[in-house]
Amino acid sequence: MSKRFVLTVAAGGCIIIFGALLLLNWERVFGDYRPVQTATAVFKLEVGSQDVAKTTDSDDALHYMVKKGHLDEYIQLMNKKGYVLKEKDIDHNRLVFNDGQENQQIYYKRFARKYTMIDGEG
Repeated sequence: MSKRFVLTVAAGGCIIIFGALLLLNWERVFGDYRPVQTATAVFKLEVGSQDVAKTTDSDDALHYMVKKGHLDEYIQLMNKKGYVLKEKDIDHNRLVFNDGQENQQIYYKRFARKYTMIDGEG
């Protein structure tokens, strides 16, 4: 057997083993968010024409993703749904909306370096 063939088989085996371990432990590697859906949301923000992208986590809870510092796009989305921004609490990463009857608190956090992940109730 040639040296090239042995190296190719060894490299292929390492890639298969690494891929299998990654698939088995994806939650530990990527956190609570699903990697494919999160990558799709990032693609929609960067390449697509969307300002707000929807995604879900491993428990199928809805989240919204915006670029860092662009919470106004999410606030406009909530305004279209009939919610009015009552309070923007930057210290606690919280937005408080009012739909006329009750207040709804929505929390957000930084995701990666360039994005903000918003807990999606709206």
